[in-house]
Amino acid sequence: MQTKPVFELLYEASKAIASEIELQKVVQRVTDIGRELAGAQFGAFFYNVIDQKGESYILYTISGVPREAFSKFPMPRNTKIFEPTFSARGTVRYDDVTKESHYGENPPYHGMPKGHLPVRSYLAVPVVSPFTQEAIGGLFFGHSETGVFTEESEKLIEGVAVQAAIAITNARLFEEKKRTEEKLVEQREQYRSIFNATSDSAIIYDENGTIVEVNPAACQVYGYSYDELIGLNASKFFKLPEDFIALKEIALSGREYSGKHARIRKDGSLVEVEFKGVRFIFRDKPHVLSISKDITSEKKTKEALQQSEKLSNLVMNASPVTLWMTDAEGETIYINQTWIDWVGGTIESQLGNGWLNCVLEADRDRVRTEFRGAFTARKQFISEYQIRRKTGEVRWCFSLGSPYYNKDGSFSGYAGSVSDIDDRKKVEERLASQNSLINTITNNTLQALFLMNDKQVCTYMNPAAEQMTGYRLHEVQEKPLHYYIHHTHPDGRHFPIEDCAIDRALPTQAQTKGEEVFIHKDGHFYPVAFIASPIVENGIPIGTVIEARDTTEEKRIEQELRSKEQQAMQMLEEKVRERTYELEQMNYELLQFASVASHDLKEPVRKIAVFSKILRDRLSDSLDASAAKYLRTIVNSADRMAVLIDDLLSFSRLSNSKVEFENADLNKIVNQVITDLELPIKENHAVMTIGDLPIIKGIPLQLGQLFQNLISNSLKFAQPERQLHITIGTSTAELDGKLAIKLIYCDNGIGFKQNQAEKIFEIFYRLHSKDQYEGTGIGLAIVKKIVDFHKGEIRATGKEGEGACFEIVLPAII
Repeated sequence: MQTKPVFELLYEASKAIASEIELQKVVQRVTDIGRELAGAQFGAFFYNVIDQKGESYILYTISGVPREAFSKFPMPRNTKIFEPTFSARGTVRYDDVTKESHYGENPPYHGMPKGHLPVRSYLAVPVVSPFTQEAIGGLFFGHSETGVFTEESEKLIEGVAVQAAIAITNARLFEEKKRTEEKLVEQREQYRSIFNATSDSAIIYDENGTIVEVNPAACQVYGYSYDELIGLNASKFFKLPEDFIALKEIALSGREYSGKHARIRKDGSLVEVEFKGVRFIFRDKPHVLSISKDITSEKKTKEALQQSEKLSNLVMNASPVTLWMTDAEGETIYINQTWIDWVGGTIESQLGNGWLNCVLEADRDRVRTEFRGAFTARKQFISEYQIRRKTGEVRWCFSLGSPYYNKDGSFSGYAGSVSDIDDRKKVEERLASQNSLINTITNNTLQALFLMNDKQVCTYMNPAAEQMTGYRLHEVQEKPLHYYIHHTHPDGRHFPIEDCAIDRALPTQAQTKGEEVFIHKDGHFYPVAFIASPIVENGIPIGTVIEARDTTEEKRIEQELRSKEQQAMQMLEEKVRERTYELEQMNYELLQFASVASHDLKEPVRKIAVFSKILRDRLSDSLDASAAKYLRTIVNSADRMAVLIDDLLSFSRLSNSKVEFENADLNKIVNQVITDLELPIKENHAVMTIGDLPIIKGIPLQLGQLFQNLISNSLKFAQPERQLHITIGTSTAELDGKLAIKLIYCDNGIGFKQNQAEKIFEIFYRLHSKDQYEGTGIGLAIVKKIVDFHKGEIRATGKEGEGACFEIVLPAII
């Protein structure tokens, strides 16, 4: 694979992630690029998706073949081929997947189903979220030829997998953002519906008193059409314009006003209303929302009810709010039963100033001062405070009172009400907290945020946007934002606003996104990634929200990473080549040394044995008993030395064997070993019990040596007092989570202590002296080395005087 195309493809994958948010397009591109990088014939990307209901399901992309080539087959399951990828345990690469021991193990197909793509070379890389470490999905690549994928392919696809994880994470965040925006739009429409559906008059006017919005109820209460009310000054409803100005100033200062008043309708008639006004931000500027309720009919009803004092008292005592009255001195002369139901005690105890004792001490002096101030000035009394109810619960209340007069116009006192507003206060606190949170996020996010109106003029910039562009908001409001930060290409060519993707979002009413180059206030160019989203109300585009991120540092880091990765790969490849060459040379030299040393050592030992035997045979009649014993010792020692040299050479050659693994029938191998050892088996009167043994992947010569060493050991260490029994059986087992076979070899020989179970596999380790039992102490070491070479495990158990067992676990053919 050429270096230049590889990095061009990696760069293309990076661009796809940075410029594309739509999940399906990103993963298809990543799959295509991954297939090209790996040199695969075909590839697939299986990934998890969560829908709006929070339910998970699997999607996939296909590359290199038509989608129809896969669509008729079921989704992959967590079989032993696929499980490492879906559980994110690591990369899997097979030169020939059909030769793997666990291939074809799962029903119903036991391999590839009929008509499946012909996969021989197999490469699978898990895609893992860099933030949550969850397994998002996996990239799978195949080829009909064997040995196609290399370690380089594996590393490149792992890099693509990281990019894919970032892409999917970004796409999920984008989809969540879209759902949030849709919910906000839905809430806004709900609020508008409530605004229009309420039976109370709702009028919004600006700082000058000019009406900017009304609901249908306002048109009905005041007798105007909608178009007539828009642009009208709200003071037109008041007999005295200064009364309106006073209420407006109260609201714009952040306080709330409320009360009852006679308002002027379009036809000049008066309408009695109960009103409330509050300041709020509308279209980014302070406005006042005035709610009025036509209480003309209520007033007439009240006058009728006053004709009956008894009925009036019943109504007042049954009221959900507390009603009160004072005399001309400000002393409470009436309070209804609702207050007593709240705070307890008797009505008499609450008259005068007794009601103040129920106000929380922290609020008491303030409330007393506010009431006396309003009372003295004959102004409306408005106060919010906390009271302690008879249950001990503390709740917020809203008190509203106004002066009332006798028929002759003389002042008679104040009358008012106390409403429980605890629930409202809690809602306001939550709203304030949410607004504070939104402002905090907006002002502290590193993402630059812009808001443009329908003329493409910027009306809002967060601190990150000001820092990124170098401009303050007031500096970019004379013309469209494009002409400040995006008017020229880096090569000096003019950039028309009509060609700008950002400014196309509003007229096309479609979101745009991508990468562009902005111009800083000081004149330098810098790259950005952007998303421009139009704001549409009732089908009319009214503005654009722009999110932008300076990608200068990202691009610099990407370039550095590419350079460092290339350097690191080159260094690593060179080190691997050097180390591989060194190891091959060392192994070759060790093998040569072992062969030469074996030959050079065996020659003098052979001569010692030969000449010692000649001396023994020729001088047997003339030697005394002592000399004959010495000569026998020399012969036996020479024979043992020759056996030891042969065993050492066999032991050293095991790890250097280049014999290919093949199907090995253990029944044939064991029977051949029994045939070879027929004479010593008969001499020991040993009974052999052999079960039905399986066929495994292995080296028959080494497996034969394994059984020969075990059986020879049993014959050597047989118990003289009883007949030797040797059994060889088999069962199934697991090895590294995969199917395996377990060989169980047991005898009833002299056995060993269990604390020696590990040591008996050490080279030259002997449980007995050479005078008791002959041998070199290498036999079981060779057995363990053969088992290790076959990627298996061996465990020994024994009991002194009763026998020994060896459990050998080897990979099974799947």
